[in-house]
Amino acid sequence: MRLYRVLSTAVVLLIAGALVQPAAQEGGGPGHGGERFSLGLIVGYPTGISAKYWLAEHSAVDAALAWNFQSERFHIHADYLHHFFEAFDVAPDRLPLYLGIGGNFRVRGDAPGDSVRSGIRVPLGVSFLSSELPLEAFGEVVPGLRIVPGTEFELWGGIGVRYRF
Repeated sequence: MRLYRVLSTAVVLLIAGALVQPAAQEGGGPGHGGERFSLGLIVGYPTGISAKYWLAEHSAVDAALAWNFQSERFHIHADYLHHFFEAFDVAPDRLPLYLGIGGNFRVRGDAPGDSVRSGIRVPLGVSFLSSELPLEAFGEVVPGLRIVPGTEFELWGGIGVRYRF
């Protein structure tokens, strides 16, 4: 179990480092200040830390890291998202719908068998990008297909808020 915790911590640190480094780059984001990176919280399934990095005006990558101390479950997911800014007109703010595809990886520490699970996610959501504050609020529903250890339909969802840097 100790090796599992060390590996989980290492994965979290590596991903956090990979996400924070691009945040130092200037401009190109969807916010009125050109922010490309945001970091915050997601509540639902999973509940944890959420990050987003804008690749271009309509495309971004988001990820979440979560840990359930009761069941010793570690969760990570990452999604490629395409945003549809034309869906709602709420000028000067922005309210895009988004659709994406991604994957997830979960490890459960208290399960003797089938402790690793992974699959495909298809997030569908909406973001609110404030023109006055560097905040992004979002809500999403995420149908998915677990592939490992067996094929099974899954449904996730969450709401959250991120601070745009």
